[in-house]
Amino acid sequence: MKQVYIVKLGLIGLTPTALVEKGRTLVEKCTGNTNVTLPTNFLTDLGAACTALEQANIAVRDNGGRADHVTRAARVADVENLIRELAGYVQAQCEGDHEKIASTGFGVRKQPSPVGVLGAPTNVRARRGKLPGEIHVIWDGVYARLLYGLYYTEGDPKDEGSWKLLVQTSKNRYTATGLTSDKVYYFRVQAIGAAGAGEMSDSAFAKAA
Repeated sequence: MKQVYIVKLGLIGLTPTALVEKGRTLVEKCTGNTNVTLPTNFLTDLGAACTALEQANIAVRDNGGRADHVTRAARVADVENLIRELAGYVQAQCEGDHEKIASTGFGVRKQPSPVGVLGAPTNVRARRGKLPGEIHVIWDGVYARLLYGLYYTEGDPKDEGSWKLLVQTSKNRYTATGLTSDKVYYFRVQAIGAAGAGEMSDSAFAKAA
């Protein structure tokens, strides 16, 4: 049986300075890496967050006031959250392959108790948004998921070929934007775990604002 490896975040015990270095290493390793496809501007955002943290580090070093420490703590959280999100993309797309994960700059650890293919997310709801072209989609969480794949169609939901991937997200909610007002859209969700993509949920629909 093939060993499935899990991304090791490696965030525990990092100083803010070391966190900046880690974030920039991940940006460098993931840029142009064919093993992982990321949302537009994701690596740019991570790089910018690292720069903001670096500037906050300098402010703490030079001034050391309470406000400087508060700001730095917020910038640390920004970088850590983006690294966690990146780890989810890497885990889902590298499918537990040791070499592929390592190519992105992350460490790996063995899965202590393999979790099989995940079940379908339940209780998927879609509701009309407040702004033009918006629909809010929410669903119940799935244990051991790394990411969710949210799919949509503006055609016949029974036609499998009409479904398209809207986004991969670590959260169990998403606001779709840029839709055609007063048009009905259908949505369904798939949980992605260490063993790959799980079962597809039932669909939900709503009319865009």
